[in-house]
Amino acid sequence: MRTGYIFTSSDFYDIVDDPVQVSRILRQLVQEGKIRKVSKGRFDRPKQTMFGALAPSEDWMLQEFLMNGKTIIGYISGTQAFALLGLTTQISGNYTIGSNRYRRSVRRGMVSIRFVLQPNTLTRENIPLLQILDAIRFIREIPACTPAEACTILRQQIQNKDSASLRQLATLALKYTPYVRAIVGAMLDETDTDTTSLYRSLNIASTYRIGLTPDVLPNCKKWRIV
Repeated sequence: MRTGYIFTSSDFYDIVDDPVQVSRILRQLVQEGKIRKVSKGRFDRPKQTMFGALAPSEDWMLQEFLMNGKTIIGYISGTQAFALLGLTTQISGNYTIGSNRYRRSVRRGMVSIRFVLQPNTLTRENIPLLQILDAIRFIREIPACTPAEACTILRQQIQNKDSASLRQLATLALKYTPYVRAIVGAMLDETDTDTTSLYRSLNIASTYRIGLTPDVLPNCKKWRIV
């Protein structure tokens, strides 16, 4: 295996029948210094330099929380995702990952990884939509971007989606908090998407104080967003 690649014992099951034997050999290789234990059940063959072994790359470290074999178990959220959406130019050295199950924050070397609970099923197709919904969820926390600025950018991106994606966005939003549903509903009202389910899911007595005005979000009054 090339240096820097993070692997697990399951990577060897197609050539070795006995998992116990695989685990024993991996432990032995760690003791001999030929491979390094990165986290529980994960190893790498570190790249050596004149200054010593390099730390595992961040990309490989994140894979532990994004994929389990061929199954998607997480996706990049937070500042990195918001930068990809054009909402901020400030990139944090730490990561936020959306996941279907609650997890405590962890550290991998100098990198801190926190998790946000995502109640929707994760698929390769819906992750870009979930990142938009997460941006709306954290619209008041995006670095160097006001809620009004974020709303303007996200409205444009939503309006550029095809009708099938917009219907899926409305469905995914139903599992988010009320103010996210309200903002998404107001944005989708500008398209031909049916927002009835989103509107009915809200408490008619509730008001959502986000700091958005009709010139930024035309239908905000209907959705009781201020």
